[in-house]
Amino acid sequence: MLEYLKIAGIALLVILAAKFILHLDLKKVIGLIVNAVIGMIALWLINLTGLVSIPINIITCLVVGIFGVPGTIVLVVLSLLGIF
Repeated sequence: MLEYLKIAGIALLVILAAKFILHLDLKKVIGLIVNAVIGMIALWLINLTGLVSIPINIITCLVVGIFGVPGTIVLVVLSLLGIF
């Protein structure tokens, strides 16, 4: 569990750094954070089912953090196809 929190913290720092680098407004940053949280919960629940096993690492966190639930769906499809 502590590993998940570390990765989520790193992903949050990347999102906040993008806010300052790209000069995004606070509403967009909050939207990215909400997408990241919902996507990570979805990824965690998918891993709990045992249907697929998607590793939770910095790459998957960034994909889920940027794209949210659609990113999670893409990761599941890629995992089912044996690509990821």
